[in-house]
Amino acid sequence: MKLTAFRIRNFRSIVDSGWQNLSPDNITCLIGQNESGKTSVLEGLKDFFTGIISEDILRSDLSLPEVSCRFFVPQGWLLKVTENPGPELKELLSGLNHVELTRKWIADLSSVVNVSGEISQYLDSLEDAWKLYLGNVVIKLEEELSFIELLESEILRITEEEKEIRSKRGSRGLSLKGLWVFGGKKKESIPDHNLPLDVLKVRLDEIRKNKEEKVGELAKKHALKQAGEKWKRLKSRLATTEDHLKYLSVRLEERHQKMTLLMQDTNDKTDHQWQAVLSDFRKTLAERDESLAELENHIALSGYVITGSSEEEAELKVSNVIQSYKSKYNSSILGKKYFEYCPVFELFEDFGSLLPNRIDMEDIVSGNKQVEGYKAARNFLSLAKLDYSFFQQPSSRILKQKIENLNQSLTHNFHDFWQQSIGRNNKIHIQFELEHYNASYGQKAGKPYLEFWIKDEGERLYPKQRSRGVRWFLSFYMELKASANLKDRHLVLLVDEPGVSLHARAQEDVLKVFEDIKDKIQIIYTTHSPHLVEINKLHRVLAIQRDDLDSMRSNTRILDPLKLSSASANTLTPLQSIMGNPMAGEGFSSRKVNLIVNDAGSFYMLSAIMILMGFKGKVTVIPSTNVSTIPLLCNIMMGWGMDFAVLLFNNNEENKLAGSLKETIFNTDSSNRELVIRMSEGFLNVEDLLSTLDFKNHILESREGVTVPNSVCIREKELPRNFILSRFLSGVKAGKVKIDDFDEETNENFRMVIDILKGLK
Repeated sequence: MKLTAFRIRNFRSIVDSGWQNLSPDNITCLIGQNESGKTSVLEGLKDFFTGIISEDILRSDLSLPEVSCRFFVPQGWLLKVTENPGPELKELLSGLNHVELTRKWIADLSSVVNVSGEISQYLDSLEDAWKLYLGNVVIKLEEELSFIELLESEILRITEEEKEIRSKRGSRGLSLKGLWVFGGKKKESIPDHNLPLDVLKVRLDEIRKNKEEKVGELAKKHALKQAGEKWKRLKSRLATTEDHLKYLSVRLEERHQKMTLLMQDTNDKTDHQWQAVLSDFRKTLAERDESLAELENHIALSGYVITGSSEEEAELKVSNVIQSYKSKYNSSILGKKYFEYCPVFELFEDFGSLLPNRIDMEDIVSGNKQVEGYKAARNFLSLAKLDYSFFQQPSSRILKQKIENLNQSLTHNFHDFWQQSIGRNNKIHIQFELEHYNASYGQKAGKPYLEFWIKDEGERLYPKQRSRGVRWFLSFYMELKASANLKDRHLVLLVDEPGVSLHARAQEDVLKVFEDIKDKIQIIYTTHSPHLVEINKLHRVLAIQRDDLDSMRSNTRILDPLKLSSASANTLTPLQSIMGNPMAGEGFSSRKVNLIVNDAGSFYMLSAIMILMGFKGKVTVIPSTNVSTIPLLCNIMMGWGMDFAVLLFNNNEENKLAGSLKETIFNTDSSNRELVIRMSEGFLNVEDLLSTLDFKNHILESREGVTVPNSVCIREKELPRNFILSRFLSGVKAGKVKIDDFDEETNENFRMVIDILKGLK
């Protein structure tokens, strides 16, 4: 299972993140200001895996969190891990290549993982059909119970009528006018005069016969009456249980509110009153579920009693009707089953895995996780591919030689990622040694321990004697590399602000580690640093910001790469900070002509043209953050004494800038070169160098035709310009787009650009 998307609801500042897709290359970067909600995203994903939350993640309205994750699975895999799903569910599972799981928390902060998405919709449809069936049975049951009540009432009335006739049959003054007879009909009115006894006898016989018929009919409804009475009792019990559950839920909410305000732990074991409420809630919740199941089962049973089955026969048939309406699985059962295969979500703890100065072999072998440095030592041995048997080598000389070889190998691998030096060329070395305690250590005397060193040419120091940055990176490197060697389960690594104590160059080394392990580990990390964002891979970026940028109480919103253009300037600070140096090895150059362009989008397009046309001239393209900052870059270039020029397109803003630059920045230039290069009419921006057909095919990647200039199309459709031009450059660099793929109009424009670049000497 590979995590492809997530959705977080009611988690701190996040009301609903919506479904957010992760980068397909396994590295996703979250950018945004402090307090925007970046860490909440990581913690939400961690809590999805652990199921453990605290009161401080609850929102002020105390709405309970839900975290959903969507995973890719091979088609047919769900069917393999689901036993006897039934025909319809089997057909659904066989066609799915993804599965959604949602963890929901309830009032006592416990949770359950349910399957969601298409599978849940199918199971819900069965549940809806089941409830509809039960509803229809209840309607019929209520009708039957109403009829029984009417029947009982009529029998009572007949009985009273019978008594009256018996009491007066000796009286000649008896009037039978308007006698009531079952069925709602009246006999013909009998005059109020003395009736013969034989007539009274006939009338009494009719009433008796009518009563016997109704009593017999009522006797046939006896089982149904009992079923109805039990239904009423079960329904009343369920209502009482649900009312008590609501009351306890309110108590829990009040407690969470209080503890949130006081910043105290809600799970205080010494607070017996609180523990009693928790216990009562969990007990009542179980009783509610049990009562509901019993009620539904009894309603189904009553359906067969209505059709004439005895209670014993009905009980035998209930399981059949349940199977016909309900799957053997529900969302909770399948959620629990599929979660067993879920990747491990692990939040990397800063300095949680620091390499110790030394650690006893006994603690490593026994798995003593409480001892300082245990995890780091295990990571170290995992990277070295060592186990306890390695240290049983009888020859001390051979063992020391093997350790020395391993030290060299580990250091060499570490240098592949840690580019920093102490001084000019003095790089650090990682080293471990097997030692034994001497007699001065008492009971430990003679026992083995591992000792760790971080050396350079000048000093041999313990890990704790090294700088914070070195210790962090070594810890980070070992944790990730060791985790990548685990094969039993896929890992999603969550990293909050990696490398905050590192030099800019070292932060770039962090990205190298990510790149090295991304095929084995999925990484989601947050950052403010421009050195931890690759401008050529904007598909990896999710921008996190608040709906109301002026209020910390506003809700968190997540913007995917296609919506980055709507992010605030502060949110995009890491991206904007590197717009002046978007590619490794490029940027301001004292050996080349620095060609300043209006923004990163123009940089991407010109870089692509240079690659497509095979241009190797001494020109480096420098993007400004926007047109208004071009003069600032020009001043910087002049101050540094660098050779530069400005390329301007034929739009209103850049036309105005052209005159201003000639009057201020370039009015003292004595060379004959044109340092402000103006594009001819029709080229409003760099994307207009493409024909509309090539723009449609290679930039928009759409079948829809373009009827306006390309730059106007981007503006009118509010497309993320930098992103789509960055994607175009990536396609060119990957060899997916070649010069032969363009029409003659585009090729002519590309040749014009190259001629301009060749003129910059």
